[in-house]
Amino acid sequence: ELVIADLDHFKSVNDSFGHASGDRVIETFAGFLREAAAAHHVAGRIGGEEFAIILPGTNLAAARLFAEGTRSAFGALPIDGLPADNRCTASFGVAELHASEDFADLMRRADQALYQAKNAGRDCVRVSVGPAGNWSSAGTEANGRG
Repeated sequence: ELVIADLDHFKSVNDSFGHASGDRVIETFAGFLREAAAAHHVAGRIGGEEFAIILPGTNLAAARLFAEGTRSAFGALPIDGLPADNRCTASFGVAELHASEDFADLMRRADQALYQAKNAGRDCVRVSVGPAGNWSSAGTEANGRG
């Protein structure tokens, strides 16, 4: 299983609070993923404000729950250096490797699911349920924020 996460409205954090604050958001999210991931999971930054988490030996339902739990908990977390009432959110795409696919296919489908989450208003999880391009949704657009 592969989960791709992207911080929502990251440019506005940099523009409003400065790049040092943006760096702290990235560091906080990376640390949060490291703590949330189990010992056999692999989490890393894949560029900009985008992260990937590989969950070997996990099923799609468990990967979806991991993404939803991470989304919910991170959205409630205060970020050092940002105003106390400011919360950062992330969008998530989840995909499961199928026998007919290679890793590039898996990555593309997880990325497409992430794109669906962004289009659905951000701060949510979307799941690609198969190579045929079927979609599923999870999560809510918390507090109507996008």
